[in-house]
Amino acid sequence: MDFKRLQILRELADRQSVGATAEAMNVTASAVSQQLKTLQAEIGVVLVEKVGRGVQLTEAGLAMAAAAADIATAMARAESTIDTYRKGWQTRVSAAFFPSAAEMLLPGVLHRVSSVDGLTFDAHFEDPGTAHFAPLVADYDIVLAHSVDGPEVFARRGLTVVPLLEEALDVAMPAGHPLAAKVRLSPQDVVDYPWIGVPEGFPFDTVLRQIELHAGRQALRGQRYPDLRVLEALVGAGHGICLLPRYTARASARRGLVLRPLTGVKASRSIVALSRQEVAARATIASVLDMLKSEAESIAKELKETRPNV
Repeated sequence: MDFKRLQILRELADRQSVGATAEAMNVTASAVSQQLKTLQAEIGVVLVEKVGRGVQLTEAGLAMAAAAADIATAMARAESTIDTYRKGWQTRVSAAFFPSAAEMLLPGVLHRVSSVDGLTFDAHFEDPGTAHFAPLVADYDIVLAHSVDGPEVFARRGLTVVPLLEEALDVAMPAGHPLAAKVRLSPQDVVDYPWIGVPEGFPFDTVLRQIELHAGRQALRGQRYPDLRVLEALVGAGHGICLLPRYTARASARRGLVLRPLTGVKASRSIVALSRQEVAARATIASVLDMLKSEAESIAKELKETRPNV
């Protein structure tokens, strides 16, 4: 069984189309199709089936793609072992950040990376919905992702999930707002105030729906915008209240906003780092993942010291 053909199957599982797989592997689409046909003939099992104008992996194909990931992981570990003896090092690491993760983690991570001679860290912007973070590992060594449903929402074969932070989502309001006098807020406290929200499908909107469910009535939604800095500006101008992530919004107080914790609903998001298993097994990537964990721990400790009762 040719490992290169298994690699093609793995890429197809992640990229979902023959064309995207061919582009990623720098071959033609016909070459991809031919290699898949040869692999099927070798093992005597249908791995790919036509669906409309495209293709999808069968149950056997998905199982073989997962096996290919395991093989690639084992090979990466072996290569990492050789690298240790050769003192070799991956010189460039690419990582995808959603905006608030970049604001919170990237400055400190870059300081940590700069201590490693010859290592270049390339940060890229990506901000998809929760379901679309995992496929990005096909294009980046590391992908920062977040979800209000916990780290397990990202779990799947062939993917390494590294939890970084469990970050509370606080209610943000201007100084002097009636809610600012309360130490903690319930769904009933906040549901009747105008809300500055995020588009439907974004994680924070799920929390606002929980607030409505517990309060027994709909919230008054005003503007919807996906950028946290814009939400802060609208709240600061008195257009409503919103949810802001606690660690990321550390600078909000300097912008004249007050943050109050929310009780009675699960108001938090999990921030994780995602990587293909075989990529995470590389010595360099493992080191950078450790840097991300250390930076996240440092931020959590800093906030705990400044807000000990939260």
